[in-house]
Amino acid sequence: MIFKGINDQTVEFRITNYQFPEITDCKYDSNWLLVYLKVKSDCGNWETVAPSLLTRDLKEIIEWFEKLSNDIETDSDSLVFIEPNLEFELIKNQSDLKTVRIKFDLESRPKSADDEKEYFVDCEMDNAELKKVAEELIMESKSFPERASG
Repeated sequence: MIFKGINDQTVEFRITNYQFPEITDCKYDSNWLLVYLKVKSDCGNWETVAPSLLTRDLKEIIEWFEKLSNDIETDSDSLVFIEPNLEFELIKNQSDLKTVRIKFDLESRPKSADDEKEYFVDCEMDNAELKKVAEELIMESKSFPERASG
């Protein structure tokens, strides 16, 4: 899926595989997802693939976008994960338009990243666009269900 940012910025976001496809019986190792990012932004252009999310993190992102699309208050204005490669932050919340900042850190930044610089893309979305994001992420997640939850 592609997040459309302000000023023609884009973030292509895809789950490419489990980090360890052969491990199916371990709560964490079985559920790490490789996230492919192709970023065209005011901060630069780059591509990365890194184990950034667990299957349950992807579910949390979907629920967060669904709540935003229905004007339901979320538990938090930002989503931060065990691997701090990605963060989603609600920076403007109006009933008809919301601005979500996608932040990139560690392995999700360009290889030549400057540690003093923030890397992010701001996306303005109405409720229909937020709903579409949730639906597209649901489609992404169907190929990568949670495999071990013990």
